[in-house]
Amino acid sequence: MTAIINGILSGSAYALIAVGFVMVYKGSRIFNLAHAEIGGFGLFIAWRLQQHHGVPVLIAFFIGIVVSTLVAIIVERTLVRRLVDRTPLAALACTLGVAFVLAYYEFLQFGVNIKTFPPPFGTFSFNIGNLTVTSSRIMLFVFAGGTAIGLAAFLKGTRFGLEVTAAVSDKTLARLSGIRVDRTRMFVWALAGATSGIAAMLIASVNTFTPLSTTLVLIRGLTAALLGGLTSITGAFVGGIAIGVVESVVVAHTTVLGADYTAVFIVLLAALLLRPQGIFGGSEA
Repeated sequence: MTAIINGILSGSAYALIAVGFVMVYKGSRIFNLAHAEIGGFGLFIAWRLQQHHGVPVLIAFFIGIVVSTLVAIIVERTLVRRLVDRTPLAALACTLGVAFVLAYYEFLQFGVNIKTFPPPFGTFSFNIGNLTVTSSRIMLFVFAGGTAIGLAAFLKGTRFGLEVTAAVSDKTLARLSGIRVDRTRMFVWALAGATSGIAAMLIASVNTFTPLSTTLVLIRGLTAALLGGLTSITGAFVGGIAIGVVESVVVAHTTVLGADYTAVFIVLLAALLLRPQGIFGGSEA
C-alpha cells in the first residue's frame, strides 16, 4: 500500500507534464519536445531570483510561471507558427532544437552543480507507514489533478475550448467560421508553458535538479501521454499516475538498476499493442 501511495504522488509530476504535452498536441497536432525545458527555464530563473537576489520563494514561483508562459508564446509565434502549416516534421525538429538551446543556455548560465528549490507553499510533512509525505508532494498531486479537471472542463464546456477543437480539425473551415486559429494555438501554448513551469518548480521542490533533470521527466511525461491517449487530458493524468505506481511498485520489490524504466516501457508497449490510440484515445476530454 505504501508503494502505491508513493507511486500516486510521484506520478503526479509525470501527469502534470503529460497534461501540458497533450494540450499542445490538441492545439497544434505536433509533439513539443521542448515542453519540459520551457518549464525548466522558468525554474532556473526562479531559482536565480530566490537564491541570489533574495526574492521570496512564492514570488519567484509566480515569476517562473510567467517566464515559462512567455517562452512558450515566443516559441510558438516565432518558430512553430511558421513551420507547422508547412510540414509538422519541421515543427517537431524545431522544438527539439529549442530544447537543446535552452538546456545549453542553462548549462552555461547556471552550471552543472546539483541545485535545490524550496517549497513555494511552506513546509510540513506526515508519515504513512515508512513513507514521508511532504507539502510539495501534496501540492504536486493537487495541481496535477486540478489542472487536468480544469482544462478538460474548459476545453469541453466553453466556446473557446470548442474553437480549439475546430481549429485543429479543419483550419480552413475554422477561419471561414470566424475562428482566429493563430490566437487559439498561441493560447494553448501559453497554457502548456504555464503548466510546464508549475510542474518543473514543484518537482524541483521535491528533488534536486540540474539542467537536464526536466528532460528526464519529459520522457516519463511523454510516455504517460502516449499511454493515456494524445487527445485526452484525462488520459494524460491517468497515464502519469499509472507510470508512477508501476515505477514505485517495481522499485519496492527489486534492487535491479533500471528495472523501473524497463517496467514502464513494457507497460507502454503492451498498452499500445492492445490499444494503439491509448487508454482514453478518441476522447477529447
